Order: sequence, then structure tokens, then C-alpha cells
Amino acid sequence: MNIGIIGLGSIGQMLVKAFCKSAAVPPEKLLVFNRTREKAERLQAENNIAIAETAQEVCDQCGVVFVCTKPLDILPLLRELSVSAQTHVVSVAAGVSLADLEGVHTGAVSKVIPTVTSQELRGVSLYACSQRLSDEQREQFLGLLSSISLAQEVSEQEIETATILTSSAPGLIAGILESFAQAAVRKTPELQIDLARQMLVETMLGTAMLLQKEQLGFDQLIERVATKGGITEEGLRVLDKTLPAGFDELFAMTESKHDLLKQLVQKQNTVE
Repeated sequence: MNIGIIGLGSIGQMLVKAFCKSAAVPPEKLLVFNRTREKAERLQAENNIAIAETAQEVCDQCGVVFVCTKPLDILPLLRELSVSAQTHVVSVAAGVSLADLEGVHTGAVSKVIPTVTSQELRGVSLYACSQRLSDEQREQFLGLLSSISLAQEVSEQEIETATILTSSAPGLIAGILESFAQAAVRKTPELQIDLARQMLVETMLGTAMLLQKEQLGFDQLIERVATKGGITEEGLRVLDKTLPAGFDELFAMTESKHDLLKQLVQKQNTVE
């Protein structure tokens, strides 16, 4: 069965590269469409995938279609297309609920929040499925996600908060590490910024591997590093004064943004 991808922004391109890298989808079974054909042609040159002339062609030829357009474009696009009830439509957009998708497609629908790190076959793909999925469709969908990431099913009530921990986290972690590196250079100008960044990247990779391979909790790793009365313990006290409030503000901002997006999506439904 062919797998279709409509929209080749950062997420659509990542899915193409990840599916090809993992060999989960043979390139000849991957059919893509993008309004700007040049993006599709670049991916075709790299991965030998097939390019559709229209989004309708993707829907006609594929059993699973990932819609990777902007959130406010998804419902209008699906209303324009004729999609078989046998086709499994998957949205990657925040703010568009399963109920919204079921309102424009009579078949199985799911939503997935991928992460850019899946290009390296790592990270977490959050997903939620409608009850319309058959056991076979669910198994196939889970197989696709599991080939490029850890597939984690969550409720729609959980998905917005969990998105910050998975999809948004690479950018947030990069921002935190950049601030860390810049602070080190301000303290010691002789230390080159590129070297500081390299040190943090290697340390982050090693920390992740240690946590995973030894199945450590964060608190257990802290106990290993933070000796009583030592620098790390004092450093953690400093961070504890500012980080919790900062993260609380981050989640509050996220909730506000999601609420606004959902209101705009619902307004589309009202207009229709």
C-alpha cells in the first residue's frame, strides 16, 4: 500500500527522510505532493520517491495520507478533496481535533505530533486515533511511527502539554544550551563559543545515553553528580530559584496559544 504525504514543510520533509532512512516505506511506495514542486523534486533526487501532480492524486492512490499543511489549511483542504472512506487520514497539526477531522472525512482519522529528531530515528511521536480505525489500520500506523521514533499514544487532553516535552523540546533544549554556552563565555571570554557548544552537545548526548542505558531517574543521576556541599548541588539550588517559574510560564503560554488556534479552527467550522 502506498503512503502519501501532502505538504513538504519541515515536518513533511522529515517524514519523507525518516521513512526512507528506516526503510519502513520503500521509496516507490511513497507519494508526495507540495504546492511548490521544487521541494518535492529535491526530495525525489535524494530518495527516489514519487511525486503527485495534485493532492487529490495522493488521496486516490494512498491508503494512508499524512496531511502536513498548516493547521488552518487542513480542514479547508480536506473539504475540497474527495477521499475514500477506506483511506486513513493523519493530521500533524496542533489545534485540530479528531472530531474536527471526523467532520470532514467519513473514514479513519488520527493525529500525530512528530518531532524533528525522528530524522535520526530518535525521539517521541505522540498520537491519538479515532475509534473508526480498524485493527489492521492501527497496527500499520503504529508500525510506521515506531520505525522512526518511540510511538506514544496519548489522550487529546494530554497531547498539548506532551507536545512541549517532545516536538517543541529540541528547539527549547537548543535555546537552553545556547544560553548556557553564552553565559560560560561571558564568565571566561578566553573560552571559544564553538568549543563551549561542542562540550554541551557531547555532554547532553552522554547524559541521555546514561539515563537510558542504566534506566536512571533524573533524581538518581543528580545524586551521582551532586556531591553534598559540592558545586553541582549549589548550582542546582541556583537553578531551582528561577527554572520552575520559567517552565510554568512556558506551559501557560502554550495553553493560551493552543486555545487561540482551536478557536480559529472552530470558527472555520462555524463558517462552513
